[in-house]
Amino acid sequence: MDRPTLMNAAGWMALPIGFMWSASFLCTMYGTDHPFVSILGTALGFISIYMLYKQLTNYRRLFPSSWLHILHLSFVTCLLAGLLTDAAQYIYFLYLDNGRLISSLQREEYIQLYQQMMPQMNIDELQQMINNISTRDIVIQMVIYNVLLALPASLFAALPVRAPRSSSGGETNSNKQ
Repeated sequence: MDRPTLMNAAGWMALPIGFMWSASFLCTMYGTDHPFVSILGTALGFISIYMLYKQLTNYRRLFPSSWLHILHLSFVTCLLAGLLTDAAQYIYFLYLDNGRLISSLQREEYIQLYQQMMPQMNIDELQQMINNISTRDIVIQMVIYNVLLALPASLFAALPVRAPRSSSGGETNSNKQ
């Protein structure tokens, strides 16, 4: 069996991870009203890291390679999954959000939090700033967030991946006993 290119392997691995991250994002967005849905979104994020770990372990078993190659594959997979998530986030904010995020940012709790973070800002200026946030601005922030999240996610998935045990080494040890 020929070893797939890095982009081919990462692309196939990124599909389920990206779908899970997109579902996690949607659960988080709808979880503001339903806490259980938000917890489900967090769980999906953790499960996706475990799923990537299993994919990397299977890849390394089928195509023996160095750990640095696995880390590189994991990082590219997370970047591609982030791109898929970015597309889902863009579609969400363009068609499904209908101002839900902006209205939740205008709640009293958030305004008090913003005032603590930026005490020099006037409440009217703050609300004007929140009202002027466009879909494009939100998605650009999400893209940056997803790129920054790719490195720790790929590290968590790749760190425990070990080289497969050779079957001949295991047989010789058992034969010696």
